Amino acid sequence: MIEQTPRNAEAELKLLAESRAHDDAPRVERVKTEYGVFWIKRPEKLNLRFRLIKGDPRKAFERERLGLHDVNAAGGPAPQLAAEGPDFFVLPDCGPDLRHRLRQVHDAEVRRSLLMDCARSLGELHAMGLSHGRPSPKDMCRVNGKELLLDFERYDRANNNVRGHAEDLVIWAFNVSAHSPEVRDNLPEALEVYSDIAPAGVRAVAEEKCRKLVWANWLTKPLQMRPGNKSKEAKAIPSVLELFGARV
Repeated sequence: MIEQTPRNAEAELKLLAESRAHDDAPRVERVKTEYGVFWIKRPEKLNLRFRLIKGDPRKAFERERLGLHDVNAAGGPAPQLAAEGPDFFVLPDCGPDLRHRLRQVHDAEVRRSLLMDCARSLGELHAMGLSHGRPSPKDMCRVNGKELLLDFERYDRANNNVRGHAEDLVIWAFNVSAHSPEVRDNLPEALEVYSDIAPAGVRAVAEEKCRKLVWANWLTKPLQMRPGNKSKEAKAIPSVLELFGARV
């Protein structure tokens, strides 16, 4: 069970968030209280150019709020909302994200274990009938020995189905492969851990999706040939397609 913020802290956190709201207030703000460390999150402020690129920030904010409400109501792997208002919500601090932890840990077995725990949490979320939208190691943190998911800005109830779960799974594996190469070789095992928990059929739909994306491998071949750490995402494409059984 995810630990909840004490009820008597909610009013104080709400008052604190409201008192710190101003035109130049940061989108994400860390605050320390007698109840612990929390993060205030507000809608992102974008100029017209970035609104065209990233979409309506208010809609993204409300998608994330809705996602957290739905996962919290189901008792799923996400931090509990500590307080909220029309233009903010507050979450407890969950420590460093998985991508950071994988870079800091030098023991290969510990890294493997962390990845398995994350695969398990994603499987649990899907077993509850919920999809994340864009899961990534940078959006997973550890609280009381359990991996929690953050940043539900791509959450959509219309994707709370097997196809939405499959898209989550492919995106998660892609983000692990591209940005956490320390555990890339452990992904086959992680998929087995996930599949033991997730609804039946998700893996098959993910494999079908990857077979249809083989063209992306050929399209990005010039980027994959760049030296060093350049174009990490393009270089991850063939390994992820192969992971799901596609021929590249």
